[in-house]
Amino acid sequence: MFGIDTHSMEVLLPSMIGIIAITAVMVWTGFKLRSLMNEDPKKK
Repeated sequence: MFGIDTHSMEVLLPSMIGIIAITAVMVWTGFKLRSLMNEDPKKK
């Protein structure tokens, strides 16, 4: 049904790596923002 040949892999692999990298950065940023927001009231 869906054939995976070398051309498909050349197109799909960089796209998948990019999507995974962007998602990882967004998750890391979310955790970092949450920790910074939780840290702020402790300093006051």
